[in-house]
Amino acid sequence: MRSAITPLVPAAALLAALAAMPSTPDSWRKSVVAGDFVTEGLSTGDLDGDGQMDLVAGHIWFKGPDFKTVTRFRPGRPVPVKSYQEDSFLSWVDDLNGDKRADILMASHPGKSLTLYLNPGADGGDWPAHRVMEEAATECPAWTDLDGDGKKEFVCMQRGCFGYAEVDWSDVTKPWTFRPISGPRAKTPYIHGLGTGDINGDKRTDIVEKDGWFEHPVDAAGEWKWHAFRFAGPGGAQMLVFDADQDGDNDVITSLNGHGYGLFWYENLGEGKDFRNHEILPEDPARTSAAGLQFSQLHALDAADFDGDGRMDFVTGKRYYAHNGKDPGAEDPALTCVFYNRKSSSGIVWESKVVDNDTGVGCQVFAGDLDRNGRPDIAVGSKKGVITLHQ
Repeated sequence: MRSAITPLVPAAALLAALAAMPSTPDSWRKSVVAGDFVTEGLSTGDLDGDGQMDLVAGHIWFKGPDFKTVTRFRPGRPVPVKSYQEDSFLSWVDDLNGDKRADILMASHPGKSLTLYLNPGADGGDWPAHRVMEEAATECPAWTDLDGDGKKEFVCMQRGCFGYAEVDWSDVTKPWTFRPISGPRAKTPYIHGLGTGDINGDKRTDIVEKDGWFEHPVDAAGEWKWHAFRFAGPGGAQMLVFDADQDGDNDVITSLNGHGYGLFWYENLGEGKDFRNHEILPEDPARTSAAGLQFSQLHALDAADFDGDGRMDFVTGKRYYAHNGKDPGAEDPALTCVFYNRKSSSGIVWESKVVDNDTGVGCQVFAGDLDRNGRPDIAVGSKKGVITLHQ
């Protein structure tokens, strides 16, 4: 059972305090790259090979480092906030066909297609589009190297089963082959909560979801052993897997409900055999953290060492109007918040800092060094627009 004692703060007082605070603290600089709703999630990468990080948002990309030059790479348009960007929920930037140019991989509405857009280089124009999966379910699939061979797989669900899609690297445009690692576990594609990382310390990448984790087998064709553990109820977003307490094994950080409340970290008690839960933000909307913080719709997380102290931190926030105003706390400020990992006598304290109160997150949030100054920044693509936060 999850339990903790935190102060009860009247919601009106909390919201008033948030509204009164400066939009962006002095240590962070906010830039609204575009105000239109063009994507549900954003990715980054060097698309033109100039050594600078660019932003991908829906049908367009923004050239770094100032993001003022806008290029359309496929058909698309902005849509009203009270709607969805059906063909752009999440994306990834990577060179898939080995031509030394970064391509774009884009997931549409959960459970629908995954499309590969090949970078045409200086020729420009619409990028050749190849639908490589007809079904790529879950709200937070992952593009990652599962087997350590230097080539990535796409972790998601199909027909209710967890698994991953393999790429035919001789022709990346061919339909990808889905390898299920479970039987049917869901009747809906809208499953929240997915992550990857080495849970049991065997140097192989496991797959984590809201109800437990799948152990990567020694034999590539072997069975992925299931370990049940209830990390979250409805499930939240990207589940982060890293050694938060620096004791030599990886822990799990996740929001509990991407359309409600709650944020926890789960201390690995050894080889993933059991976990101890620790509350960061309460699941009860009437309560706040010890720092007086509470917000809903934590639909995206990403990790980075924001303060350079050698301890991994993370960022999350509100996915503004995720269900077009129908979620709890929908009208509350769209916070973007960094949680700093601080060592304490009792283990870890997650020191929260609201870095902006009118940005939030989308289905993705990026944490990394956008401007090459050695300090991680934040980039968001959501119904608030395309926004960067620099430190």
